[in-house]
Amino acid sequence: MSAFKDTVKKITDSPFFTFSKPPLEFIEKAKLFKIIFTLVCVVMAVITLIHPFLILARVISSGYFNFGVKYILAFVFTWLAVLAACWLGFHLWLDRRKKSEVFGSSEFIAIPFFAEILKTFGEWLGILYGVVGAVGGLFTLIFLGKYSGSTLSAILLGVNNNGLPIIGGLGGKIGDITGLIFTGAVILGPVAGIIIIFVTRFFAERLRVLVAIANNTKKG
Repeated sequence: MSAFKDTVKKITDSPFFTFSKPPLEFIEKAKLFKIIFTLVCVVMAVITLIHPFLILARVISSGYFNFGVKYILAFVFTWLAVLAACWLGFHLWLDRRKKSEVFGSSEFIAIPFFAEILKTFGEWLGILYGVVGAVGGLFTLIFLGKYSGSTLSAILLGVNNNGLPIIGGLGGKIGDITGLIFTGAVILGPVAGIIIIFVTRFFAERLRVLVAIANNTKKG
């Protein structure tokens, strides 16, 4: 009987039966989530870094600089605000990738993963709204007055309602709405940024509370 058990054990311990063990353990443990989280952070950092230059290329190709000096100055200051905001966002994502180490400190991995992604995304979006809205909104308002909203939306989103052919086919009612919103960007931008950061952090912390309760309950 003992010989039979030894034979069965040798068979089940053979590579034929154990070859799937490493990938299954890899999925089960925090390593997979660490890699995914790091990859998401790096991809978002790269996208954030190149975004200002995509805007620059789009605006140059649109013929925007033919509209005059005041439009050029409005764009320059707005673009510098976008560059500064994206530089901050770039560093935010690179710094947050280090947070992947905390995923191995709890048996519950998926919830902390999504909580950290949610919090970081909210902070990133809040920075973009706050900096670009305040600085870009201020300078477009100074240089362009009542045309500031439609021009700012054309620069950032490609939505035109002021004769700015940034992206063909978009305009009309969409341009009216975005132009109206972007006219108040100097105030609405920072306010929206703060709200986004607060709301996403609130939900992220709620998720972390659930994990903390689950961990304490299991230990108890």
